[in-house]
Amino acid sequence: MLNLSPDLAKKLEVIGNELKGIYAHSTNNKEIIRQKLQESGTYFRQMESISIETMSKWLNGREIAAVDGSVNQTKGQPPHLLYLFQALGKTISGYECRDSDIYTPLLDAKEESEEGSSSINMRSHLLAKLELQVASQLIEERDIGFLMMDGALYHYRIDAPEEWEHLRGLAIEKDVLLVGVSEEITTENLIKLPAFSAEAIRPHTYDRDLLFGILNRGEMIFIEAIQQKAGLSSSWIRPSSAPSMTGFDLLVEQTDKRDLVSDLIYTLTPKDGRGIPFWLDYVDRDVRVTDRLVEALVEQYIDPEIKQRLFIQKRQDRPY
Repeated sequence: MLNLSPDLAKKLEVIGNELKGIYAHSTNNKEIIRQKLQESGTYFRQMESISIETMSKWLNGREIAAVDGSVNQTKGQPPHLLYLFQALGKTISGYECRDSDIYTPLLDAKEESEEGSSSINMRSHLLAKLELQVASQLIEERDIGFLMMDGALYHYRIDAPEEWEHLRGLAIEKDVLLVGVSEEITTENLIKLPAFSAEAIRPHTYDRDLLFGILNRGEMIFIEAIQQKAGLSSSWIRPSSAPSMTGFDLLVEQTDKRDLVSDLIYTLTPKDGRGIPFWLDYVDRDVRVTDRLVEALVEQYIDPEIKQRLFIQKRQDRPY
């Protein structure tokens, strides 16, 4: 039995009711929001599954691939941390490009980090850089037709601009459909539209929450009025039975392929899954830097005295 303060459950119930009162959808809400989307000039489209024969004909010998990265760290507080990075690009046929890196803030004083960035910025930079490098390597070494990146593309332009421009140029040059697929959507663009002004009274009105359960299964929407990412175009889809939406970005130079991209994602996503293409999930599992892996690597390659002195917290020695 959980050892909890007796009024904690009561407080949790109160919070739950408050959230339900603010954010819950009714059947009427769904129709109202869809009407507001229509008023905002939203492009609605029912996606189509692509047959194996049609897919093969379109690819014409080219490959489908995905890229993802992972970072994990030793237990502790900055700067007494080791960050371990890994990125993986892999085609469905099994060809892969893999890269890795390590970073510790403890060396910043002796070896200044790029642009003097903080540990958090350096972590974002190194992970983005690795993902972009393996993506570029994959395009250079294989004949790729469709390349999915895990997450929105826009952050690469901020976190690793040089590597981003290189990949972007390669994708355009070699006619590779470069797409960022996002499950975590934290934008608040809809409330900026006149039709959604009433929803702005909520303390946090994220697009993902407003559209939860609003799109029909297999539906895609595109709203020109909220496109704010320079050089990119974003759309939202519901590719599975999961009520949450998935976002995808593509290069503005490839927007004429938006419908095709949505159909490709729809085809590659399990219909009863969580809304993410199966190959992205596969690469995510393959690249993940787990706690056990971090502990094993530190145990094997870091001197025991250095490990105890720099990377072990006293509370880790608690007997409970």
